[in-house]
Amino acid sequence: MTHEPLIPLRADAARNRAAIIAAAAALFRRDGADASLEEIARAAKVGSATLHRHFTSRQALLDAVFIGVVDQLCADGREIQASAPASQGLWTWLEWVAIHCAAEDALSRLIRDGAASPEYRAKSVEVLEETGRALLEKAVAAGAARADVSMADLLTVVNAVAGAARPGDVHRLISLVREGGVPRDEHR
Repeated sequence: MTHEPLIPLRADAARNRAAIIAAAAALFRRDGADASLEEIARAAKVGSATLHRHFTSRQALLDAVFIGVVDQLCADGREIQASAPASQGLWTWLEWVAIHCAAEDALSRLIRDGAASPEYRAKSVEVLEETGRALLEKAVAAGAARADVSMADLLTVVNAVAGAARPGDVHRLISLVREGGVPRDEHR
């Protein structure tokens, strides 16, 4: 889902772009979507003109921050899929998504409140579900998740947990979800 410029950037321009996105993420967390673009440029140690060359609007910068968050969550999911046992991968990733969203409450609120462009919000749901679906399929095959559970349902629950919980409560709440998602012996 990464949204990079169509023309490859020089190394210094790529560093500036990354610094702007990192500074913007920090200031959007602190100040919301109305964070000062001038302050973002100062925090990134670039001039205002450099910021505007990379991002022609506040919306473009919000979208870049949003895309970065989603890309990282998907990368984490792929890494977990490659390294974690099939019985744990899905639940590890869902917990990580919930912890991240709970800890990143300000960015999560911006996303929920429509700060990101509709096309990026829709695409983010698609790529998160795709990442999670691969983990879910492995978990179902390992008997660690019910076959009738959808990734959309699990992400809805994770979003609810993240929106209602403090980061320290996420593990316990996702464990409750997991225990409800594990196949039950029907002879009990």
